[in-house]
Amino acid sequence: MAHVSSKVAAGLVIAVILIALLLQRLTRRVSPFQPSANRDRNAWGSLDAGTAQQLQLILDEDVNALGVPGLQAFVRAADGRTWSGTSGTVDLGRKTLLRRDHVLRVGSITKTFTAVIILKLVEAGQLSLDDSLAEWFPGVPNAGVITIRQLLDHSSGIPEFLQDPEVIVKSILPSIRWKPQDLIDIALKKQPAFAPGSGWTYSNTNYLLLGLIAERLTGESAAELLRRQIIDPLDLAHTYFLPYEAAPAMLVPGFDRDLSRFPGMLDIGPANTSWATAAFTSGALASTADDLGAFYHSLFAGELLSPASMQQMTTFISADNPGFDEQNGYGLGLMRMEAGGQELIGHVGEFMGSTAIAMYAPEAGDLVVVTTNLSYPDLVKVLLQLRRVME
Repeated sequence: MAHVSSKVAAGLVIAVILIALLLQRLTRRVSPFQPSANRDRNAWGSLDAGTAQQLQLILDEDVNALGVPGLQAFVRAADGRTWSGTSGTVDLGRKTLLRRDHVLRVGSITKTFTAVIILKLVEAGQLSLDDSLAEWFPGVPNAGVITIRQLLDHSSGIPEFLQDPEVIVKSILPSIRWKPQDLIDIALKKQPAFAPGSGWTYSNTNYLLLGLIAERLTGESAAELLRRQIIDPLDLAHTYFLPYEAAPAMLVPGFDRDLSRFPGMLDIGPANTSWATAAFTSGALASTADDLGAFYHSLFAGELLSPASMQQMTTFISADNPGFDEQNGYGLGLMRMEAGGQELIGHVGEFMGSTAIAMYAPEAGDLVVVTTNLSYPDLVKVLLQLRRVME
């Protein structure tokens, strides 16, 4: 009986803790942000003072309009002039101002980095876009007719793993460390979404497979490949593949109120490994708006890949995305969207506890990046407002 009573008591303690955490989550809110009047709004970049102040005002307004803790932004005009700005804080209580060198998780923007690694392997002759998945993963349904290209542009038909109840429930625990193969196995319990090449659906599983293929081809870890091929050559001093390398001191916590299946505000602390290891090469990068601006500028300036590879990367198939209405096409690790009357190409990253968007306008020539430490606010709105100032 004493043993049974101890079990009951332990259950009651757990229940009380869970109720307390739920109450805390339900009652927390993002406080209004009041920017300091004496900030130097012109310090970061080469844009003229008037334009810089307009851009800063947009961030200050949107941090409250969207109800987010903080915003980072990077703008590069067609003539090469730049501006960086921040507004808000790293916390909900408005105690610590968000800085340019604060590192935020950037989710699926990782896919563009992963696609660059794959295309570099193609350029080196180690891989072909027409190679079949069966060479590495023969047990995947349709592996013999699924190509590397179809993994990159999400036309493989391979199911998504992130929506699986097992993944959702286990990832609530912040210390879970997923293995990519385990997640692939979870995805493959489902039937293919369609025959390879006959449709389009966004599936993070594609990019887990690509990451593992790159590791097997090179004998290097994904973290080593990203650092050697992209992060170090571009001197991206605030970009990290987490938790596969040490987290920086400047990594800020994130908050979720929309993506998880539970009400209220959820903390995604810097030490959280569950969502990042679930994402792996589909979404585990953490960075800053400045670093992402440097990466995408280098990419579209032709400094990372050959013209032939860029032609492949920017060949878009029709791809309407129910989770991202503006999207109308997908290339190799790049989204194409129509917004504000112009074609924009880049990627969006929606991660548990953060959101990011990086878009280049081929016609106008400008590049805009926005990041925030909250899941799923409408950063397209912020991006378009910043772009309008540049017109």
